[in-house]
Amino acid sequence: MKFPRILYTLLMAAAAVFFAYTLAAKPWLQTDLTALLPQEARPDVLLQKADAVLEKELNGQVVLAVGSADADTAFQTASALARQWQASGVFASVQDTLTPDIGGLRGEIRRLGLALLPSEQQTLLRDNPRAYFQVRAEDAANPFAASLLPLSDDWLGFGRFAAGKGQPQSRIRWNADNGMLFTEHRGKTWVWLRGRLPEGAAPDEKLLKLLDDSKQTAAAQKAEVLYAGGAVFAAEAKTSAEAESRWMGIAGMLLTFALLLRVFRSARVFWLVLPLGAGVLAGLAAALAVFGEIHVLTVVIGTSLVGMLVDFPLHWLAPAVCRPSEKSVSDGLIQKPVWQADEAMRHVLHGFLISLAVTVSGYALLWLTPLSVLQQTAVFSGAALLGAFGATVYWLPPLFRRYHGRDVPFGRLMPPLLAKIHALHALLKKPAAAVLLLILAAAGLWRSDWRDDIRQWAAMPPALLEQARQLGELGGMDFGAQYAVVEAADEDGLLERSAAVNRVLQPLIRQGALAEVKSPDQWIAPQQTQRQLQRHLRALADKPETWQPLAELGVPSETVQTALREAAAQAPVSLSDGLKAQIAEAWRPLYLGQVETGRQAAVVRLGGVKDAAAVRTALAGMNGVHWADKRTHLNQMFQETRNQAAWLKLASYAAAWLLLWKIFGTRKGVKILAVPLAAAAGTVALLGWTGIPVSLFAMFGLLLVSAIGVDYAVYAASAAPPPAVRLGGMLLAALTTGISFGLLAFSGTPAVAAFGLTVAVGVVLAVLAAAVLLDEAV
Repeated sequence: MKFPRILYTLLMAAAAVFFAYTLAAKPWLQTDLTALLPQEARPDVLLQKADAVLEKELNGQVVLAVGSADADTAFQTASALARQWQASGVFASVQDTLTPDIGGLRGEIRRLGLALLPSEQQTLLRDNPRAYFQVRAEDAANPFAASLLPLSDDWLGFGRFAAGKGQPQSRIRWNADNGMLFTEHRGKTWVWLRGRLPEGAAPDEKLLKLLDDSKQTAAAQKAEVLYAGGAVFAAEAKTSAEAESRWMGIAGMLLTFALLLRVFRSARVFWLVLPLGAGVLAGLAAALAVFGEIHVLTVVIGTSLVGMLVDFPLHWLAPAVCRPSEKSVSDGLIQKPVWQADEAMRHVLHGFLISLAVTVSGYALLWLTPLSVLQQTAVFSGAALLGAFGATVYWLPPLFRRYHGRDVPFGRLMPPLLAKIHALHALLKKPAAAVLLLILAAAGLWRSDWRDDIRQWAAMPPALLEQARQLGELGGMDFGAQYAVVEAADEDGLLERSAAVNRVLQPLIRQGALAEVKSPDQWIAPQQTQRQLQRHLRALADKPETWQPLAELGVPSETVQTALREAAAQAPVSLSDGLKAQIAEAWRPLYLGQVETGRQAAVVRLGGVKDAAAVRTALAGMNGVHWADKRTHLNQMFQETRNQAAWLKLASYAAAWLLLWKIFGTRKGVKILAVPLAAAAGTVALLGWTGIPVSLFAMFGLLLVSAIGVDYAVYAASAAPPPAVRLGGMLLAALTTGISFGLLAFSGTPAVAAFGLTVAVGVVLAVLAAAVLLDEAV
C-alpha cells in the first residue's frame, strides 16, 4: 500500500497547490443569485434579452428616498448623503440632481413635438381641430400654464405635452431651485437619490455598510431613509450566506469533534480532521477545475458534508470502543487488542468501496441537470467523498497503529439499544402495526406538496421587502417581474402592437386587476401616424376657421399657416431616434432593439398586477405578444429540474441494483436497496404530515438521504464486526451527519433550511431501516 499512499499524497499536494494558485490568481467565489438559475435548453433570445435588460436596470442601481416633515431638512440631508455616496467609492455614479440642458431640451421638444403628441390630442386635432385650437389659445393666454417653449416657438402647442411625457411617474416632481427630485406624501417631503454600481460589480458588505451609515446620518438630522434595489438584496444574501457558511462550518466541526472526543476518550480522534480537510480540499479543487468558480450557496451546502466525510473513519473506528475488552492471544505470551488499525481497515474496505461507488455514481448523474448549483454540488461532493476515502484508507491506519480501544459508555449502550431496535422491528412485523404504518406513510405521501418558489432561494429580510413596497408606493414604481414583450418586423409595427396591448389592458385597469401600463406607444407615435397627421396639418393650413381661436388671441394668420406647414414638412421621427433625446431617459429601457434579423422587440411594463391570470388571458392569442412572469417561469423550470433529478435518481437506483445484484445476489441486493428507498419515502411522508413543501432543494436532500442509506445498508449487511458493533458505527456516523445537516435547518435561507431538515430526518430513518440488515452480514 506504500505506492498508492504516496500517489494519493502527491495528488492532494497538487490539489492544494492548484487551490492556492486559484485563490491568488482570480476571484473564485460566485455570489450572484442569478447564477443559480437553471439554463433552458432552447431559450427564446427575445425573452432572454428582455430579462437581461430589466435585471441590469434593477440590480445595477440602488434607489434611496430621504424623508422629513420639514422640506429643507429633507433636501439638505439628501445632499449630505449624496456627498457621502460619492466619496464612498461604492457607486460609479450618484444622481442627486437633474440639471437638463435647457437649450438642447427645447430643441428636442421642437423637433419631437408632433411625434410626442398624445393619442387623445391626435384624435381631437383630426376630428375637432377648432376645439383643439380653442384649448391651445386658452393655455397661451393663461400666465400660469407651464411650458418649456415660449409661444413664439410653439404656436401649435405640441410642446406642451413633451415635458409630461418625459416624466411619466407623476408622483415624482422636479425642484427647479436645486434640481432635485422629490415627492410629497402624507405630510412629508421625500427626496430621491440614485446610485449606479460599476459595470459588472458584485454587491458586497461595503454597500450594506454605506446604507447603514446613511441611515445613521439621516437619523442625526431627524430624517429617515428608505432604500431598495436588486443590489441590496444580493449584498444581503451574500453576506448572510458567507456568515452562515462560517458559523455552520465552525459549529459543525466543534460539535462533531466534541462528540467524538466524548465517545473515544482519546485525542487521537483529532486525526479525523485529515479526511475532513482532504475531502473539502478535493471538493473545492475539483469544482474550481471544472467550473472556474464556485457559488457561495455550494460552499454553504458543502460545509454540511462535515458529518458525511467522517463516516468512513467512524465505521472503521467503531469496533475499537464497542468491543475493546475482547482479547486474542498471539505469539505465545503477548496479548493484542482485537481492534488493530490495518486489520480493521481490511475488514471494512470492501464495504467502503461498494458504498463509495454507489454514492459517487449517484452524484455523477446530477451533472445531467440544468441547474448549475446542483452540478457544482455534485462535483464538489463526489470529489470530497473520494478525497475523504483516500485519507481514511491511506493516512489514518499508520496514525492509529498504537491506538487501543477503551471500554466506554457508548460501547456498552449498543447491545441494549440493538435489543430495543429488534423489539421495534418485531412490533412492526405484526399485521396491525404494519398496516397502520403503511396507512400513515401513504397518507403522508398523499399530503406531500411538491412545489418550488424562487423566493425560497435567498433570505429576503422583511424589513428590506417593506422598504421596497414603501418606495414603490411613494414613487409609483413597481418592482414586480411581470411584464409583456412585444415583437414586430419594424419599429412602426412594434409601436402599433404595443398600442394594441395597451388597448386590450385598459378594461382591466378600470376593473382594478391592473394599476397601470407603460408602453413605447405612449412615448411616440408611429411614423405612419405622424405622416397622416402631417397631411392633416397641411390641409388645416388652408382652413383658417379651424384655428380661428388663435387669430382671436391676436396671432397673425400667416404665422399660424407657416407653423402648420413647417410641422407638416418635418421628417417623421422613428422610435429609436426619438429615444436618443435626453427627455426620453425614462422610456429608453423599454426598447430592446433588433434582437434577431427581422425581430424588433420592446417591453410593456405592468404596474400593480393584482390578477395575473386575467392579464395573461387578455394577452393570450395576440400575435407577437409574449407574457413574461419571471417568478412563475422560474418556478416551472425548477419543477422540471426537480422532476429530472428524481428520474435521474431512479436511474441511479437501477444502476445501484445492478451493482448490488452482482456483488450480493438478488435477495440481499433487494434488501440493501430497500433501505434508501424506505428512508426517502418515509422522509417525504413526514414532510407531508408537517406541511413542508418538497422543493428542489428538499429533493436534493432526498438524493443525499438515498446515498447515506446505501452507505449504512452496505455497511450493516457486509461488514465483519458483530451487529452491536456495526450499529455503533452507523449511529456514530448518523450523529455526526445529523449535527452538520441539522445545523442547516436553522439557515435563514428557506431552501437551505429545507435541505438540511430533509437530510437530518432522512438520516434517522436510514439508521432504523439499515438496522434490519445487521443480522445479514456475510
